[in-house]
Amino acid sequence: MSGQKLTVTYCDEYEVWPLIADDLSSRLPLRHLKWQPSSQRAECIIPLLEVDLKRFTVDPTPPSLAATQTVYLNLYFVACDDNEVYKTKVRKNIRQWVETMQAKKNQEWLIVYVADTEAKRSNNYLGLKSTVYDKIRTDFNPPKQDRCVYIRKKDSEGPQSELWSSFVEKMKECILSSFDMQVLQIQEDTRRLDMQRHMPGWNYCTFFILKEGLAQAYEIMTLYEDALIQYDELEASFFQVLRDKALAWFGHFGGTDPHDDSGNILDFKRKNYRELINKNIISVFDFRNYLFARQCRMLMKLQRVVEVVERAQLFISSFVTSIRENGLPGQFLESWVFSACMNVVNECEPLGQQEVAYQTVKADLLLTARRQLDKLGIAWGHLPNIEPFSIYASPVHDNETTMTITNPKLLEAMTSIEAFDKAYMGLSTRVIQSYDISRRTRAALSVHGDIAALKYVRGKDEECVRIYESMIWRYGEESWNAIENSLLVKCADAQRRLGHIDQYVESVLALLKNCQHSAADADRYADEMLANVVKLDKVIRRPFEPIFEVAVVTVIDDRSTVQSTSVEVCIDNHLPKKIHYDAISLRLVGSDPEQIWFTIADKDLLPGKNTFLLTSETSTSGNYVVEMCEMEIGKLVFSHNFLRPGQKKRVLRLNHNINQLYLFLKQPYDVCLGERQKMSVRIESRSCRANQGMLLLESQTEGLNIIHTDSVKAVLKRQENEEKIELKMLEATGEIVLPKLEPLDQLEIFVTYEGPYTDFEYRIKSTVTYRTENEKEHKFISSDYVRVTVPLLVTESTIFRETCIFLKIELSCNGDLPVRILGSFAKPSMYYLVESQSEMKQCNLTLFPRQTVTIVYKLVKREDDQVKEDVNSKIHFNVKYRSLKDEVENSLEIMLAEKLKEFQLDQHTPYVFQKIKEAFLSSVDYSSYGLTDVVHLDDFDAELCESFLLNRDLKTKVQLLDLIEEFFEQNEAITVQQIKQKYPSPPIHSITFPLEVPTKKITHTAELILSVERDLLVSEACPCLLRIKQLTYWNNEAVHDNNAYYYYDIDVDYDNWLLCGKRRLRFLSKPDEVMDFPIKLIPLKTGNLLLPNIRISSVSPDVFASTIYVNSAQQILVKPKSKTATFFVEQQQRFVQQQQGIYHNSLPIVVEK
Repeated sequence: MSGQKLTVTYCDEYEVWPLIADDLSSRLPLRHLKWQPSSQRAECIIPLLEVDLKRFTVDPTPPSLAATQTVYLNLYFVACDDNEVYKTKVRKNIRQWVETMQAKKNQEWLIVYVADTEAKRSNNYLGLKSTVYDKIRTDFNPPKQDRCVYIRKKDSEGPQSELWSSFVEKMKECILSSFDMQVLQIQEDTRRLDMQRHMPGWNYCTFFILKEGLAQAYEIMTLYEDALIQYDELEASFFQVLRDKALAWFGHFGGTDPHDDSGNILDFKRKNYRELINKNIISVFDFRNYLFARQCRMLMKLQRVVEVVERAQLFISSFVTSIRENGLPGQFLESWVFSACMNVVNECEPLGQQEVAYQTVKADLLLTARRQLDKLGIAWGHLPNIEPFSIYASPVHDNETTMTITNPKLLEAMTSIEAFDKAYMGLSTRVIQSYDISRRTRAALSVHGDIAALKYVRGKDEECVRIYESMIWRYGEESWNAIENSLLVKCADAQRRLGHIDQYVESVLALLKNCQHSAADADRYADEMLANVVKLDKVIRRPFEPIFEVAVVTVIDDRSTVQSTSVEVCIDNHLPKKIHYDAISLRLVGSDPEQIWFTIADKDLLPGKNTFLLTSETSTSGNYVVEMCEMEIGKLVFSHNFLRPGQKKRVLRLNHNINQLYLFLKQPYDVCLGERQKMSVRIESRSCRANQGMLLLESQTEGLNIIHTDSVKAVLKRQENEEKIELKMLEATGEIVLPKLEPLDQLEIFVTYEGPYTDFEYRIKSTVTYRTENEKEHKFISSDYVRVTVPLLVTESTIFRETCIFLKIELSCNGDLPVRILGSFAKPSMYYLVESQSEMKQCNLTLFPRQTVTIVYKLVKREDDQVKEDVNSKIHFNVKYRSLKDEVENSLEIMLAEKLKEFQLDQHTPYVFQKIKEAFLSSVDYSSYGLTDVVHLDDFDAELCESFLLNRDLKTKVQLLDLIEEFFEQNEAITVQQIKQKYPSPPIHSITFPLEVPTKKITHTAELILSVERDLLVSEACPCLLRIKQLTYWNNEAVHDNNAYYYYDIDVDYDNWLLCGKRRLRFLSKPDEVMDFPIKLIPLKTGNLLLPNIRISSVSPDVFASTIYVNSAQQILVKPKSKTATFFVEQQQRFVQQQQGIYHNSLPIVVEK
């Protein structure tokens, strides 16, 4: 019944069908139909409609109620060219056919006139002539309706023929009209019947047949969505009847026919369901199956395979209750559920195999089928009545038999355990595959567990363990403890039987983790763990929780409490057993070193809370994050990660071990510029005895390179003695071999480096590895910034004289910090001797920024004949100084250390003072301190101070805050006397500047010789002689090498002098040759006038010449020509008293001279 196509009948009394059949068939199926329902619904588009063409036959029997109307259009093909034949015969035949069609309900009809191929469709013009087609239209077209169509046999226009297109469109129009009338009539009949629901004699089966007719009409027109809606409404009305308990139209529940337990529930033709419904003898079982099959049919037509399976799952699960309530015999229910699930999957598989969503619902349906095997397996004795098989099992009654099962697959699985296992494994594998495709991992794991349980009861331990081990950990990650335990019990038993000790211990640990609420189980599993942990072949790692809990309490570095820096760790043992562990280790991570371990070994862990102090062999300083704690029991390692996502970081502040070796880096006290610079590495042994020590310095600043040499110089201070030694440096690694150090020894090592050395900050990692008296290896690791600075600047200049050189040095501050100058001296070179110098060997001069100190040295050549011309002529200028900033900071550090030491907190001094420097001392006015000898500290900021003490325990933080605040209150203003008292012998720094002094120079003497010996008179010309001589003292090379052209230049101040002669003149100069040039000078003013300056330069730009001007700064007295001078002084009115008369005439005043 379903699957029928829309039928179009044709009447061919004139044998034209064979001539037009191909043309018509080529235009089928009909496409793109637009149905506008009369019920004011939205327009429906029918993209494709199959049409079944059948020859018209007269059916004398009226259609039954259960029959479905499929004929929507009737065609009558007529071919006649003769008007007379038409009048006498054809018209009568057409009229009989039209009358027959008009008697049919809800069917449309068309008269199709078939013309010859070459015939032309003519129109009646002025009534002169009309064709047969025109007469047919006149005779049979109803008013306002055209039921006649004109086509040609084998139309030459082919598929593009307008006549055929018009014919097809007319067919669509008639089909849609017939369909619309049929829908309206069925809807009206259904509505009327539904309104009579509560009247006596109302029959649900009649209502169902009528409403299903509408659904089948929609189905014929390929409106599957509308058809599905009708079936859903029928299902809803059935449930309403079911709730009203009005099932009088159904004979019985059913399910007793042969193969009802295994029949295909999607096969709506398995029985003549519509006839049974029409006769009111259908059972509830058959009716539900038929209605569900029809719904699924529509869904499959709509390609909604996923919904088919979803509805199947819902239908089967809901119908199970009805089947169980009606007590069908044997394992009918299990067989029906199994068959129904498999039938739905088999029907849907070709359509939805590629869809992930389909695989999801398919897996659930297959799992439902597989669970029926669990029930049947227990009933047949193929499976034990234990979990997981018994979870869905139903109670078995004695009177139940297996004779009701007709499914061949179930009958085959019933024959033997091997056949059952094969069916069980095959179905479970299909379920897992579908779950894997749909990425439902947890559901797939559940089925894996069922397979593993089957292997377990069959004694296949290897396969059982393999499956369990691949899946149990997933439940552990999700904390599904009940499921995990149920699987672990079987897995552990199988592992024990196989002798897999490592895996067995892992399973016991997992059981131990999940049995915290059962003391008996915890005790038993703990015994199993301890008994087997010694047999382990490999290391097993497990988290602390929930068997143990670990917490880091604080850092303890008080020397009165512990011998070395310790970390307090609390471990809570939840087991009722005392456990002996080999070691507990705590790992902290930071910058340098990247990690540090604190450990404790060979202790007992009692039930409840236990506190341990962990120590480290590595001394370091900085903020470190707690990363991991590990506890080792043989090869069993419990660990806890403190850096898990969502967990707050725990930061600990570590200080260097107060009793162990200590190292710090500084710029050396003595710096010599112009050479490879050295870094001062100072090591204090403190209270330990260090042997086999090795020092490694690693640059962490770009541009800084530690130079590898064979040996390095060092100074060892032991008690009151100082010894200069050399230490070996390993060429391959750059490590320095340290001497044996006794307690309280100090070792200063000078390491050469390459890099910028003026106001630069380096970061260097220092690592000292050494052994103590107990032969334990210790490490000191530090990564610090070393500031290299030159606080002074030197500018030098040279003044040549005939037999000596004056070296002028200007000393100034390099920056904004004042410096105390404590002395200076110049060290002679291989070429020059320092004959005399300024008295600056010892002084106490404070040099402020933008101030300059000038120092002059007289240099002479050494008289040693062996001195070569190319020897080093550099003079080394040494300055001893002390920075006011270092003076203040060093004394403050000593004062703070004394303050903290009173409360056993001096181990915090390096870190705390560094932070105080950054936070509070950066704004100290050291210039004011240099002027007033008093330094003022900034106000204490508790919030700022607390920010760099966050990572200490509360007690220590509060103590440090109080002490630092008290320190600032007591030392708000510090005088220089207090500083000297706390720091009586501060170290003296020195810088040596290499100064380049030239050894060769072309030098001329220039002398201006005046011809008169008396004083000059103003405006009177004075003859002069300019005498020039090239000296050989500063340039004793061959004479011919120095023959060159030079010129003199007289710098005349024209306000004072007039020059008569050559102001600039070029000349050829030879060594020791004297040249005279006459000139005249005319003074323009009276008084002491400076003689004009004279400079001699080389013509060649490649030759530099200097001048020794004999008359430099020489003054000449110029007198006026006359001995008297008359001045006219006009007395101003303001200078005369009011009672005196006003003089109008000026009086001459004569001054004798």
